[in-house]
Amino acid sequence: MSGHSILYLGRGEFAAEYLSELETLPFCALLTRSAELEVPIDAPSIIDVVLLEAGPAIAQSGQSLAEVIGQLEPYPVVALTTREREHRGISAVRAGAQGYICVDDITVEAQEVVMQHAVQRHRLQTRLSETDVSVLSILRDINDGVIVVDEHSHVLDINPAARSILGLGPRVQPDATWSQMFCCIDADGENYPNSADLPLMRARNGEKFGNQVAIYRMPEQPDTILSLNGQGLYDGNRELIGGVVTFRDITDIARKTSELQKLAQYDELTALPNRGLFTEQLARAIGRSQRKGAPLAVLFIDLDRFKSVNDTLGHDIGDALLGQVAGRLRKNLRIGDFPGRWGGDEFVVCLEDFGDSGNAAAAAQKLLLVLSEKYEIGNSEVYSTPSIGIAIYPDSGEAADRLIKAADLAMYEAKKRGGGRFQYYSESLNAKLEQREELEVGLRHALVRNEFALHYQPRIDVNSGRLIGLEALLRWQHPRFGLLPPARFLAILESSGLIHSAGEWVIATACRQLAAWQRQFELPDLSMAINLSPQQLMHKRLVEAVAQSLENTAVDPGCIELEIGDGEVVRKRSNEIETLRALRRLGVRISLDQFGTRDVSFESLDNGFIDSFVLDQSLIADVDNNDSHQRIVRAAIAMARGLDIEVAAEGVETLSQLEFLRSCNCDLAQGYLISRPIQPEKVSAILRSEIAGTRLLARGMP
Repeated sequence: MSGHSILYLGRGEFAAEYLSELETLPFCALLTRSAELEVPIDAPSIIDVVLLEAGPAIAQSGQSLAEVIGQLEPYPVVALTTREREHRGISAVRAGAQGYICVDDITVEAQEVVMQHAVQRHRLQTRLSETDVSVLSILRDINDGVIVVDEHSHVLDINPAARSILGLGPRVQPDATWSQMFCCIDADGENYPNSADLPLMRARNGEKFGNQVAIYRMPEQPDTILSLNGQGLYDGNRELIGGVVTFRDITDIARKTSELQKLAQYDELTALPNRGLFTEQLARAIGRSQRKGAPLAVLFIDLDRFKSVNDTLGHDIGDALLGQVAGRLRKNLRIGDFPGRWGGDEFVVCLEDFGDSGNAAAAAQKLLLVLSEKYEIGNSEVYSTPSIGIAIYPDSGEAADRLIKAADLAMYEAKKRGGGRFQYYSESLNAKLEQREELEVGLRHALVRNEFALHYQPRIDVNSGRLIGLEALLRWQHPRFGLLPPARFLAILESSGLIHSAGEWVIATACRQLAAWQRQFELPDLSMAINLSPQQLMHKRLVEAVAQSLENTAVDPGCIELEIGDGEVVRKRSNEIETLRALRRLGVRISLDQFGTRDVSFESLDNGFIDSFVLDQSLIADVDNNDSHQRIVRAAIAMARGLDIEVAAEGVETLSQLEFLRSCNCDLAQGYLISRPIQPEKVSAILRSEIAGTRLLARGMP
């Protein structure tokens, strides 16, 4: 740096030693002194820097500090003070000085930097347009941080708020290295690959931007997350001469937002990505796979017989098991592969860059072994095997949701084969997936197009053979596949959320039909059984739908029997229990379907909710020659008698089965021996025969 012509204004008592040394320094070409607080008449024609004594002399002059500095506006001003009265130097900068020096606490190098900075800062200010001068004046006093740079990226101004946010002391003057490192880390914690993306560079280049989120990082200082705005600075001729960046500290807001996003994107129990986040991650992984031409696989994992763990050991043990499964997945995946929790006891895994497709099977086999090992939870030893489905990109699908569905179908195929194994997605499974998707689209229009229908299966009194009721069974008249039973589409109704509207249609239609038959044939005691999905029990709209149907049809509520298929509901789930209580208050009967399966226990019946239960057809199918099933049926009916619960049996196909049920004092029976599910007009014909004295069994199968 070449030497400067320096003018000192002040009495000089406290700065005498400093001034004497200053004259000997290379950057001081000429030092002129004046005891007055203004530029003397005989001052040199060239003055590069004015050193102003910031002390009592200013106050004694009758002028304010700002007024004195304002009179020196043609020159860059540096205030002189002492370390003890450093606040005077800070006040001078706020009043318009370009910098300050503590004469008893500064190095030669530091004061050279201060003076050079003052010259550069003053040079920029003199070139600014009037508009930009006014803007900078306002920005200097706001609570947001402000940094001004010239066209060479020299930091010329940092307002007090910026120093506070960034942890910079009042005498710290950032150098060129600092300006290159300022907020060089983006919101994701990565370094900006291009220096042109740095906020100070963008502003210096005249780019106007807002809300750029970046991280300010300094050694031994926690990261600060900033939201930055910037724009160029121009002279009176609209030529770009620098830039200004304003910013505020959003660290707390960002961290709270991050915590909320984590809650929204990660499963609370296992801390794995939930289905939403996993699907997003998988979509990005598919993009990487496309670009690199590398294989990718999705594994869909379901724990076999997990429900029995909950039932026998409790939900706390079940939750702990899920947590340990998640831990084993994390521990046994390669770097780059990632797991997620799909829901319940279902997990998903993405495998990237695994080479030959056989390696995906090797990975699945490894997880199969790892997840099948003993789990030690508290004082319990728990064993659980997984069923794993594998879908390969792009053969099994090119979109994330398609791949997951394909892996899900493959998993169900593995489960059908006994579980504890893995299964690849195949062409036949692909046909099932396409058909499922077609059915799901069709179901969304089935109600509007009147494609749903109810068939009814008669139910007789075992002792008398008299028809006393019917079970309403949903059918779908598909325009391409014909008449479909619920096994083909019920799972889709439940997974898509359409079960509620479809279920309400079933309730309304069945009640209207029952009311019509009761009036037409004068059978006021004729009953109707209607199946409910567990999902319907989770919503109050079910109670409203039943109440509305009863009101519209004037059917005796005792003639309506609502069948639920999950005994767990009536023992532990508070939401569903409230729904059951509300239904009981309406006067309808509650029946437990499929008794003898799904881990339904006798405890499920001793709760005051259940009026009847239906023996599952799997018990009845071989009751003629299966002693174990005979004992179960006899015990169940005997227990029901003690609890005053009615017992029905479904799947009755032979006279010997019916005779056995009669010997056990079973109340009701239905099945192909009596009648298949039939259309309403055929039911009407049967009812005419009934009131004429002809029983169903005497007529033969309709």
